[in-house]
Amino acid sequence: MKVVSEALDFNNTTTVSVKNPTVEEVRFQTDSELWEAFKEGDETAFIKIYNDYFESLCDFGIQFAALSTVKDAVQDVFIHLRTKRAQLPALKNSIQPFLFQCLKRHLFNLNKKAAKSNFKLTEDIFEIAISHESAIILNQEHKVKLERLNRALGKLNAKQREAIYYYFYKEMSYEEVQDLMGFDNVKSARNLIYKIVKKLKQTFLYFF
Repeated sequence: MKVVSEALDFNNTTTVSVKNPTVEEVRFQTDSELWEAFKEGDETAFIKIYNDYFESLCDFGIQFAALSTVKDAVQDVFIHLRTKRAQLPALKNSIQPFLFQCLKRHLFNLNKKAAKSNFKLTEDIFEIAISHESAIILNQEHKVKLERLNRALGKLNAKQREAIYYYFYKEMSYEEVQDLMGFDNVKSARNLIYKIVKKLKQTFLYFF
């Protein structure tokens, strides 16, 4: 996991050093314990969260914007969280969905200010593609099916691709998908994913 030595704040007036993690990290048995320790001012907890999720957040962020913009945005998010840690909500489960939500909100706020900057959200968000490496060991028949599945995923609209990305690629729960996509209830998230999978199943039984 890549470790970044410094992170700039929103105004670029101060820096916050991020040191290498220590073996003290092992005392955090759950994400909930880790998050509470961070909220209470534990720097080891902050370092672990930063190191564990920096790359994952960048991977998520490039679904919306260029990597250079995303890296700066991720830094902004971590500095903001560190500054406001005492006011942050408690998390019962995974930290990742909350961080995704923070980054997504920050990127969309940046987009609102696009007239005053060079930032612009990508038009083809959540462009899902099956990696070439995953197809190398497959025989020709399976490769053809994989290509067909890839084309089918490409025909999904942005909302559908986003749901697939969260649920299958990031293995999030329906509740987490609901929060990230702003649905009113869990049933809406579940129904959307069910309809997508059912549609894909009709053509690509091999993959399910």
